[in-house]
Amino acid sequence: MTKAGFLCISFLLFFKISVAEHPFQTPVGDTSAKTPRIALFLPLYLDSVFDESGHYKFDNVVPRYVNAGLDFYEGASLALDSLNKEGVKLDVQVFDTRHHTSLYKLADSGKLNNVDLIIGAVSGSEYLDLATIAKEKQIPFVSASYPNDGGITGNPFVIIVNAKLNTHIQSIYNYVLRNLGVNNIVMFRRRNKADDRVTEVIKSLNQSASGPVVNIQNVTLNTDFTTAEITSTLDKSRENVIISGSLDDAFNKKLITTAASLASTYKITLVGMPTWEGLHELEMPELKTVPVIYSATFFNPEEEDSWSDDFKKQYGRNTYTLPSEMAFRGYEVMYLFSHLLAKYHRELGNNLSDKGFRVHTDFEFYPVRWSKNAILPDYYENKRIYILKRLDGAITKEN
Repeated sequence: MTKAGFLCISFLLFFKISVAEHPFQTPVGDTSAKTPRIALFLPLYLDSVFDESGHYKFDNVVPRYVNAGLDFYEGASLALDSLNKEGVKLDVQVFDTRHHTSLYKLADSGKLNNVDLIIGAVSGSEYLDLATIAKEKQIPFVSASYPNDGGITGNPFVIIVNAKLNTHIQSIYNYVLRNLGVNNIVMFRRRNKADDRVTEVIKSLNQSASGPVVNIQNVTLNTDFTTAEITSTLDKSRENVIISGSLDDAFNKKLITTAASLASTYKITLVGMPTWEGLHELEMPELKTVPVIYSATFFNPEEEDSWSDDFKKQYGRNTYTLPSEMAFRGYEVMYLFSHLLAKYHRELGNNLSDKGFRVHTDFEFYPVRWSKNAILPDYYENKRIYILKRLDGAITKEN
């Protein structure tokens, strides 16, 4: 068994013991009655990986589904170490969202009554539950990973860090318009409602009083599409911009692989969705000289700097592995919002534009109001989108 696996299982066991009766607490600095309190909600799956007698179920294996929550926690814990060194006073409690106690029951128990900030790397119903609890108790809730508003309205306590899909699509469209608009542009998609949504957003953005702003061919493919269906839309005499209009991983992987096979015959630029970050197909040798464009909310440069190098070393000492995107995200979110809470207290929501505590990622939070007559925001959303380009083995920031 690897050291990383042993540490992960030991960590889960530690949390299992801690969360069984009360949340795990991480005092930072000199805590007191006036020390800001943060509730961190993560999917740790403790009830799934341990049986009723407390024995670990998976021998020497760590299930993949626990990785995201653990990585976020490890990044957040390193941020707390940094905050402690800086003298920032905090009391942080960690809750397993997959514990048998419901979030509403937890809230009714009074354990969140003195909490000043909720941070959640959650999605779906857990996100909606925490948003409701935040509104009822008037506690700012930082949604760290869910790229969706869940349909909530009238809830100015919700702060969405991971920008929504429409925000990403608008940034991608603006990039194509400014930089690639004169080329042969083709958007490929599947026939389903999810891809209909992407198509409708792009159509809306591309519409003007005189018609489409740029010419974008919209091609619907079956999941078993052929190379010939792609080449029939391409032009050997021009630069071809292939846009994915789908979030489906299988479809995107096949589209990327097909484009790679055509790179020696056609001039191609690939434009993808935010879900493209981390797809191994983009590392194909055939794509080395093909510009690949996609969007991201978080940005950690590949080139080493003092902070990145130190973070990787500290993370490696703790876990014997390299940090994932969720680990970086855990650090940045915990570091930023802990500082904002310590500095502004109950005025945190009015000071989201403070950039004094930025690590690598810039965040630009704006109030979202679905009704023009609304006085209070429905929520706040980070609108800062990074357009990244992968070319010649390097990833560069385009904006």
